[in-house]
Amino acid sequence: MMNPYFQYSGGIIPALLFLVALFFLFVFLPVSMVAEAFSKLGLTPAQGVLMLIAIMVGRMINIPVLTSERLVVVPGPRSVRFSVDEAGRPVRVEQEPAGEVRKQVFAVNVGGLVLPFLLSVTFLIRQHMVFQSDGVYPWIGFVLVMVAGGCYAMAKPDVLTGIRIPLVLPALITFLCVYFFVPEPFRPVAAYVAGTMGAILGGNLIPLLSKRFRNSVGTPMVIIGGPGTFGGVFVAGILSVLLA
Repeated sequence: MMNPYFQYSGGIIPALLFLVALFFLFVFLPVSMVAEAFSKLGLTPAQGVLMLIAIMVGRMINIPVLTSERLVVVPGPRSVRFSVDEAGRPVRVEQEPAGEVRKQVFAVNVGGLVLPFLLSVTFLIRQHMVFQSDGVYPWIGFVLVMVAGGCYAMAKPDVLTGIRIPLVLPALITFLCVYFFVPEPFRPVAAYVAGTMGAILGGNLIPLLSKRFRNSVGTPMVIIGGPGTFGGVFVAGILSVLLA
């Protein structure tokens, strides 16, 4: 009996074209979108690509800022051993790990909080210095409150990431508010600042101010701008600017 196997006989040219299509879809197109979004905010395409790289690298860096007195149980590694039953057959035995009690740590993510915050401040300063547009601040405040409120309503404790918000929610609220309410000259800056900072405030900071919500988060490290929020912050900062 022959075992099933995969065989490709389409030739080298279709295979190369398929690889080029994958590169275009998953590398070139996303990078081009990010560069286009940052160009609307005053950066060059090269600077936009560098910021994308910095944000992706910063996503892996967490800076602890506070060690809480609250104790959480951290599960130990699961151990597996093999033994022999009464009939002499090998059996697999899994041992439940003993939990370790640690103090809960709060940290900030470089790619999900620090860099978006610094970029927001930079774009606001540029908007004020170059365009002398003081009227942008009320619109940013309005959109930020709307985004923060929506993210706060949908923020949920998560056993893996601490706090999680829907991926596209900040971008969707930001786009709708910016498109229908914000004057066109202010839209790119309002979209980025309100989208990213609103997601951070409503998705992380405001829920953590509530003792009841904070006590429901049982992860040993609570990361502001971390895995459960990073995607929402990044998509809000890029997609809403492109659509604004």
